[in-house]
Amino acid sequence: MSSIGPVLVTGGNGFIAYHIIAKILEAEPNCEIHSMDINVNRNRHPQPNVHYHQGDLSIASDVQHIMALAQPVTIFHTASPEFSDAPETAYRDIIVTGTYHLLAAAHKLQTVRALINTSTSGVINDNHTDLIDATEDLPILRPPQQKRLYCIAKADAEDAIQAANRHPDTQMLTCHIRPCLVFGERDIGALGKMFAVARQGKSRFQMGEGRNSYDFMYVGNLADAHLLAARALLEAWGKPPPADGRRRVDGECFHVTNEEPWLFWDFQRRVAALVGRPVRPDEVVVIPMWVGWTIGYLNEWVAWIVSGGTKRANMTREGIRFSTLVRTLNGEKARRVLGYRPKVSVQEGLERSVRWFMENEKAQGKKT
Repeated sequence: MSSIGPVLVTGGNGFIAYHIIAKILEAEPNCEIHSMDINVNRNRHPQPNVHYHQGDLSIASDVQHIMALAQPVTIFHTASPEFSDAPETAYRDIIVTGTYHLLAAAHKLQTVRALINTSTSGVINDNHTDLIDATEDLPILRPPQQKRLYCIAKADAEDAIQAANRHPDTQMLTCHIRPCLVFGERDIGALGKMFAVARQGKSRFQMGEGRNSYDFMYVGNLADAHLLAARALLEAWGKPPPADGRRRVDGECFHVTNEEPWLFWDFQRRVAALVGRPVRPDEVVVIPMWVGWTIGYLNEWVAWIVSGGTKRANMTREGIRFSTLVRTLNGEKARRVLGYRPKVSVQEGLERSVRWFMENEKAQGKKT
């Protein structure tokens, strides 16, 4: 098996990127890996062949400098602002402008053969209606149908990366991975919030009827999908597209899931059970949607007033809406083309993840 390195991971100190780097090291312990992130003090690997570079994707000179240092053959483009902390302008600056800077640097450098873009299934959904067994042939939504700035930015980044595939000046091959809701160790976002809710004994509260199926994905499986895509692109590099278009990797997008949808609120209550705060069926408190929307609206206003418009509320109307929609993806294409299969079940992934949160919580407690 030939090496995929040197590798550059944008947003390389993020939650998903940490696990991608871990998978690379598992397969190739000596692979040269470079992480570019604005915050390089979190989620670090101790190996000497993993190099951390502080840099801002929205600044062209930062990207060019780090790309020149890394001389990457493979790029995993995972960078994205944190949902709760970043201003809305950051979506455009990092996701779109950052992607153009990355592609321009790759064009100048001429070492990159494969670029795997971490996108989102949100680009094909208006985030107001159910997404059921969605396939990759569904159209990307644009404004006014698509109102979510994050998804608009991700769609524009997909367009730019798609245009760079097999460009005659670089011959670089690209593809997109569109995961469902990802969870795992170090996930301070979605799972971190669920863990906090469970710790507070609030998992008995449920928005809506709770019958909505959701695709969740353990982050280790997502990392596997990224590596499969990278190796497939490198194998295809320098060759014409396959005659059978159904086997093509470059220029394609792939939906990946754990292939075992859960009811959304069952997932939350499973987290609660794992932290030792189980919820019996007769303890569930169903909150009507209109009540949830009112609470979310008030929370948003309070957060806006207190922070001067710089912070988002923990409970928002958007979050409440997501918790009541059906969101499932069809992963047949990833299985057929990439050979992807989830190795870790949702149950096992949750056990690993909650264990990490509890151990980390204890470690933090000892420090204080």
